Amino acid sequence: MAVLAVSPALSQSETSGPTRESWSVGLAAGAFKYEPSGDQRSAMIALRADRPISRWLRLEASTTYTRPEVQTAVERTNLVTVTLGIQGRWTLDRFEPYGGLSAGFFGRYDGGSTGSSITSSTIQFPLGIRIWATDNLGVRGEYRFNFDSHQVVTNNDSELTAGVFWTL
Repeated sequence: MAVLAVSPALSQSETSGPTRESWSVGLAAGAFKYEPSGDQRSAMIALRADRPISRWLRLEASTTYTRPEVQTAVERTNLVTVTLGIQGRWTLDRFEPYGGLSAGFFGRYDGGSTGSSITSSTIQFPLGIRIWATDNLGVRGEYRFNFDSHQVVTNNDSELTAGVFWTL
């Protein structure tokens, strides 16, 4: 927080990071709660790229990976998502709370002797905040609620992540 207090952009009223029309890339880690695992949490990683498209909207492309335990004959599975979304944002100086809607691809790949896989759609609802430490670097925290299709069943999963982002 000391960085925010002495930032030149704050003291000189320059354009801050949230108002710049450039791509930002973020890397985050966190916990994924997967319904077929008995709602246990597993470690996950997320790579997200986004760009403001207006004062109030941001376009985001995202991919995630996790390896949760599941309640089947297979002990662990691999989960991958790739999504594209839109986020409504409200810029308050260096703070940028947001909420949005994303849709894309969900893949589950089981290991072991079964080697089965499920590929289907996912709809996600992210809610989070970006905090710009400088014009080019910041931190981000997010909760994301997911509806992942599994053949005839839709699972309700969630992500809780925190990470860093930077502008290109």
